[in-house]
Amino acid sequence: MKRFCSIVIAIFVCTTLFASTSLEELFPSFSEQQISQLREGAVFEAYTDEGDSIAAISPLGSFGRNIALVGDRIYNGFALAGLSFIPFPEKYKTMDESERKVELFNLLRSISTQKGIKYISHLAGEKPVVLFEDSYMISNPDDKKSRIADPVSDSVPEEYSCYSYQKDNRFGKNVYSIKYSINGGDFLMDITNYTAMKYMGFSCVEKGTLHMYLEVIETDEGFVLYTVATVYGREPQVKVLFITVDLPSAFMRRITALKEWFEKRIME
Repeated sequence: MKRFCSIVIAIFVCTTLFASTSLEELFPSFSEQQISQLREGAVFEAYTDEGDSIAAISPLGSFGRNIALVGDRIYNGFALAGLSFIPFPEKYKTMDESERKVELFNLLRSISTQKGIKYISHLAGEKPVVLFEDSYMISNPDDKKSRIADPVSDSVPEEYSCYSYQKDNRFGKNVYSIKYSINGGDFLMDITNYTAMKYMGFSCVEKGTLHMYLEVIETDEGFVLYTVATVYGREPQVKVLFITVDLPSAFMRRITALKEWFEKRIME
């Protein structure tokens, strides 16, 4: 059985700058029922290794749509995506557009607050365990000890880049390059593995072949969260000793944890 929650057909491709403000505009091919489900907290998922289209659940005209269209065409590798929605928290209702943008930009760069976030672990019997035992920004990607404080700004650029270090519960100690792209109310966080990722000491994802994306889109009702992971040059399943690691499942759990980190932070 497919894990894709709801199959939709994209009516057309839009590569123009993000301009939509309602859920109906962002998802013109969704039925009224699907839009209602999204508003009520449903999570939509898609996996290309199961024949799903991740573009089918991507927001029209967004950064994520362009990423999804490429992800659907990965020949040697796979992609997966999740879609959800959260209404504006009370404090965001009183902010003007400029204040919200600054708040979101600084929140998305608070990498140190990802320390201790949890995910549902298959090996732990589908129970929550700590995902990142440590997490912080670094100034030098070749020096994991070059720790720096999370940056705070009073303005929002169109692009921003940095590096982070994270100690993963399963994939060990890793360095990531992070690129932020902002277009109006569309925020994209692109996390790429700067170092090869290992499972139980065995390499399973080569350097630069994993991208995890967290996209936040401001609508007239709240925030659309579109999360994506793409992996190039790797089969979905990897055998490590006597264990078969299902990478799509592993990375869905991680992008879900990123989404939940954002949701928790925005409610504080």
